[in-house]
This record gives sequence, structure tokens and C-alpha cells, in this order.
Amino acid sequence: MRTGIFVVGIWIVLLNASFVFAKQELMLSKEQLFDTGPAIDGDSRCDFAPLYYVDSGEDVADMRRDFPYYFCQGMYTLTLDGPPGTTVTLFGSFNYSQQRGYLVLRKKDDRKVWILELEEFPGDQWTTLEADSKSGAYEVYYHPAPNFRRRVSSVKWGQWWPGSVPVNAKVK
Repeated sequence: MRTGIFVVGIWIVLLNASFVFAKQELMLSKEQLFDTGPAIDGDSRCDFAPLYYVDSGEDVADMRRDFPYYFCQGMYTLTLDGPPGTTVTLFGSFNYSQQRGYLVLRKKDDRKVWILELEEFPGDQWTTLEADSKSGAYEVYYHPAPNFRRRVSSVKWGQWWPGSVPVNAKVK
């Protein structure tokens, strides 16, 4: 009996601690495209939506290195957790190159942001979206490129550009 109470007590403490110390986190999901054929070379691991997590502050210059599903066909969707002001950029090229487009996302409230279509935003301008029943409020700056939603290849946290608009800025 004492052991059971002790285990339940520890479980409650650990559960509460995980909420207190929750990190800002980006989750990318590579969704199957309904207009594509079978997975590459019959690779059955590509038959579902693989998830890729990026913890706050952990920039990823080359997703091919640690995302085994990188070469699967599909388009990315995302969720972003963290406090207001959390900023992350998805690049369509490796090593934070702006050549194949990029999307800057900045949270405006404490709710999780959920974006299903990465290319739905006006190009080369800040756009603010208010919270709704599915997502928290956020600002987005999208520098368009063909098939950006399929080519996300690197991730950078924080503001990497000087000034208010990330145009033609070198990535630090």
C-alpha cells in the first residue's frame, strides 16, 4: 500500500515538473501527398506521417542527417509550442540558405500554433493571424519558392536578421 502511494506521488511530481519545464518545441510532420504514387522504392516507412521534433535553441543546418524520413514524399505541416515571442525559421535549403524560400514564425500568445499549409501566406511581408479554435495567434513572414512545403531542409531559432524584415540578410 505504501509503495503504491509512493509511486503515485512520484508520478504526480514528475508530471507536474514536465509542465513547468516544458521547452519550446517545433514539431514538423511530413504528410503524404494524395497526388503522389507509392513511397520511394517501396519504402514502407514512408507510408505514414513521420514526425520530426526540434527543441528550442537547437538549430538544424541539415535535416538529412538526423531525420530518417527526409527523402520520403510529402509536404510539411507544423506545430509550435512556447511563450509569446518564440521565433523559428524554416528554410527550404540546407545551412539556412534563403535560395529555396523560408518561413519565419513568431508566436503571439501561449497557445500552440498549428499550420497545415506552409505556402498559404502572402509573399515577402509580415502577416498576423489571430487565434482561433485550432491555433494560437502568430505572425509569419514567408519568402516564397516553388514547392517550399516539400523542401524544408533547415531550422533556425530566434531572430537572425537585423531590423524588422528578414530580406537579403545574412544568417548568423
